[in-house]
Amino acid sequence: MLVKIVNIPQIASAIRPILALTAALFFCVSLGAQDYDFRIYFPVDVHTFCPDYLENPATLARLDSTVSAHGIEYVEKVTVVAFASPDGSQKKNLVLAARRAESMRSYLENKYPSLAGKIAVESGIEEWPEDNSELVRLRYAAFRLSFPFSLEIPVPGLDPDYIIDEDPIYALDLVEDALNIPFEPQPTVTVPPFTNIYFPKQKRPVTVAALKTNLLYDLATVYNLALEIPVWDRLSVVVEDTFPWWETSFKYCLQMWEIGGEVRYWFKSWDPKGADKLLGFFAGAYGMSSKFDFQWLNSVDYQGEYWSAGLTGGWSTTLGRRKWANLELSLGLGYLHTDWRHYLPTDVYDKLIRDKANTGSVDYWGPTRAQVSLVIPINVNVRRKEASHE
Repeated sequence: MLVKIVNIPQIASAIRPILALTAALFFCVSLGAQDYDFRIYFPVDVHTFCPDYLENPATLARLDSTVSAHGIEYVEKVTVVAFASPDGSQKKNLVLAARRAESMRSYLENKYPSLAGKIAVESGIEEWPEDNSELVRLRYAAFRLSFPFSLEIPVPGLDPDYIIDEDPIYALDLVEDALNIPFEPQPTVTVPPFTNIYFPKQKRPVTVAALKTNLLYDLATVYNLALEIPVWDRLSVVVEDTFPWWETSFKYCLQMWEIGGEVRYWFKSWDPKGADKLLGFFAGAYGMSSKFDFQWLNSVDYQGEYWSAGLTGGWSTTLGRRKWANLELSLGLGYLHTDWRHYLPTDVYDKLIRDKANTGSVDYWGPTRAQVSLVIPINVNVRRKEASHE
């Protein structure tokens, strides 16, 4: 196209359109590529693509409109980063996140064949949210499409022989109007960066032990306390002590010191670095030993020792919305052996007389213990740095 400009009185007026065009091109180059971010959510324990879950339908519609406007053939590389929530087993969540990334890559390659071989995948575990209700939005796959910036300058159609004789500034206005191109920004979704996928040091509660007391014993003033320590992802060790030691007016006495231990196997595994431990059903083996002194006026007057061993089974669940404590129910079956000695108090009950003719022992098989325990987990905030991909 030829545009003739005549009768230009000044050189500055002649080079003005060149300066305007140079400035416009510099501005366009500085804009760089156009980036569009997308996020697809996944249900709990699901790694396959779910187009109807949460906001996925709206995201897929926006993806189609973006590709139609810019052309998928111009995309050189796509990075898909998939995440799992921190709830549950860390090992399982890492595998789940990696499968979600692969599922997202398969969907994009099947829908847009030109992306085959251009998609890289990464995976990780999101940070623990302040509100547990946000866990549902920590299971997602994010990706970004980058399109090179293109600029088309519509030049008004002019007659090649058209001559501007009256006002040379009019020619400059034509060029400036052609460069006035409206710019419409596209909505974006903030996603984690696609490089250096490592989380900073963070604090997470970890259950290191639990204190418990048998409420049935406490109601009978048989005061007791136990300490349970989780080991690995399914085992725990319990050490317990029973210590009622009181007497009244030499007429009533309940003195007993019992110490024992138990090893438990939990049927539900837990994250060794998490807080949801010591819950569900368990089976265990226990052993205990005790010495005692029971007196109730003249009707019950015995001293002795016993030991017991057997198997236990039970169930534990959380209490309240804040889950500050657990309730545990258990029953023990096994063998108990005791050696006992009878005694007689004097008339004023201040002295005891041994009844050497009335001693014996008992061997017993059957239920040996019943517990309805209040459990207080002991959690500590552990600060650590975790890699987000395998």
